[in-house]
Amino acid sequence: MSITLTTGSTMSIAKTYSPALGSAGTTITAISNTSPASVTATHSLSAGDYVLINSSWGLLDHRVCRVQGVTGTTAFTLEGVDTSDIGKYPATTGVPATFRKVATWSQLSQVKGVSASGGAQQFADITSITDTVKRQIPTIKDAVAMTIDVYDDPTLSWYADVSAADDARSPYALKMDFANGSKLVANAYWSILDVPTMAQNEALMTQISLSYAAEPIRYST
Repeated sequence: MSITLTTGSTMSIAKTYSPALGSAGTTITAISNTSPASVTATHSLSAGDYVLINSSWGLLDHRVCRVQGVTGTTAFTLEGVDTSDIGKYPATTGVPATFRKVATWSQLSQVKGVSASGGAQQFADITSITDTVKRQIPTIKDAVAMTIDVYDDPTLSWYADVSAADDARSPYALKMDFANGSKLVANAYWSILDVPTMAQNEALMTQISLSYAAEPIRYST
């Protein structure tokens, strides 16, 4: 059994992209049906970079992924992304697609706590009249949301970045670095409460809310 303490964990929001959000992304000409998925595109990426993928494959669209390796300047692989199932990822139909690199991150400070909700599996009832025990099959999962409680200070640099993401009403990348070296990356809609909460003899608090736009990815290192 391995236990990881929250102490030392950090959270960051994507501050800038290359190309920038609002402009055309870099064109992807092909995405393979492999594990890890291989992307054919002209690029200047390096292993360890994080990229936002927009793809005609719905299960890959809007996902933030880490670059596992590169082949010159013409291809790169997406760590932790398995597109080998042609039922979920029909061959040759992953394009049109684009990518953009997360150029810089803005680390959130003064985080008091984080809570997550959603993600629960939903089921469809397939009980027939001959069954004596109900039967179910899995369908979709609930949307995943997060709430981040922070000590309020609008002068902090990340505050403006989160506010910009809130105003844009577009998903921005999230990166969580845990104390054991593992990471979580996701693409999420951000919202920040401009009015702090107040209680007698306690610090001003505010709250950041996130709703995931696509499946997150966990990396062990």
